[in-house]
Amino acid sequence: MNDYFSVSDLNKHINKLLENDLILSDFWIKGELSGVKLYQQSGHLYFTLKDKYSSVSSVMFKSRVRNLKFEPENGMEVLIRGYVSVYNKQGRYQIYVEEMQPYGKGGLFLYLEQLKEDLRQKGYFNEKAKKQIPKFAKTIGVVTSQDSAALRDILKVLKERNYLVHIIIAHSSVQGEEAPYELACAIKNLNKYQNLDVIIIGRGGGSLEDLMAFNSEKVVKAIYYSKIPVISAVGHETDFSLCDFAADLRAATPTQAAQLAVPDLNIIKSELENINKRIVRSIERKISNNIEFFDRIMLKRVWTTPEVMINQYNKNLIDLQRRLIKSFSDLTKDKHHKLVNLSTSLDNLSPLKILNRGYSITVKDEEIVKSIEFINEKDNLNIKVQDGIIEAIVTGKEYGLNGKNKL
Repeated sequence: MNDYFSVSDLNKHINKLLENDLILSDFWIKGELSGVKLYQQSGHLYFTLKDKYSSVSSVMFKSRVRNLKFEPENGMEVLIRGYVSVYNKQGRYQIYVEEMQPYGKGGLFLYLEQLKEDLRQKGYFNEKAKKQIPKFAKTIGVVTSQDSAALRDILKVLKERNYLVHIIIAHSSVQGEEAPYELACAIKNLNKYQNLDVIIIGRGGGSLEDLMAFNSEKVVKAIYYSKIPVISAVGHETDFSLCDFAADLRAATPTQAAQLAVPDLNIIKSELENINKRIVRSIERKISNNIEFFDRIMLKRVWTTPEVMINQYNKNLIDLQRRLIKSFSDLTKDKHHKLVNLSTSLDNLSPLKILNRGYSITVKDEEIVKSIEFINEKDNLNIKVQDGIIEAIVTGKEYGLNGKNKL
């Protein structure tokens, strides 16, 4: 039997001792990050956790790195939950990290900035996706703690401004580990109400740590995917949360959220009364103007002495009738004169008129002879004169008027 350890046996034995230690198997530790390096191929994160006097090697495997809500950086102070084990090949112990959170305000601010940028790139703060807050909401959902001063302020303002509004309260924790889940569930449950017009989510002021529930990605997503418009009212006027960027409208305080959610009925009533008075005055002015116009019309001669106007119109009508008859008669005479002239001219051009003056018309085969070239010797011709037709046979023909060139 060997009376010595191998190096591997020693490391394994120490590792068993560490694994069986209840404290070292699951604990929280605070320290500053150093030598942070994320290996792209494996996805594992390696770093050294240190304080003023000591340091310890640490590793966070890929499956845990995926759950990080911020980007670890050198010099950042963090809280880590994990366990201790020995890396057998090198015989050194290291912390295997299960969970990591920023520690202190500096770490929280950095965490929030990184988360804000991540959510912005995913589109959860897109202005184009924001919904319009209705002007006259009838039913309003409120997500907050049922015992909070913020809820009392919201209810007071809502009832003062519009006593007719219906309010549905969705109770939720506003800080603590379960708060993000409860806030997100409350928003989702309110979306099941078909007649809900607006959702107010918020709480009173507090420290940055107190408001962290409203900086949760769960709550931001619930607001973004809400079909009902959401008004965010977290903390005081100077407080900002990631909910404010995701909401359709941001209110500086819960009181202002209630003011933005519903109009003031007293103001509306006053405005309606003023509008009613202006309408009445406008109608009265219109009636008065119409009465004056009617009075001016009644003073016209058509109403005072209608017979005079009728007689004058009759005279004008008779005169127009006379002028129309004269114009028609003159036009008829002119047209008749032109017709006579045209008939005379047409008659003068008549072949019969030519025959009366001693001329004749020679016809061959029912066609008028216009040239000597058209006839030949022995052709039968009909010669039309004033009082009949002469039948003739061509015995010869000559060209010209002087009898020359006989055939």
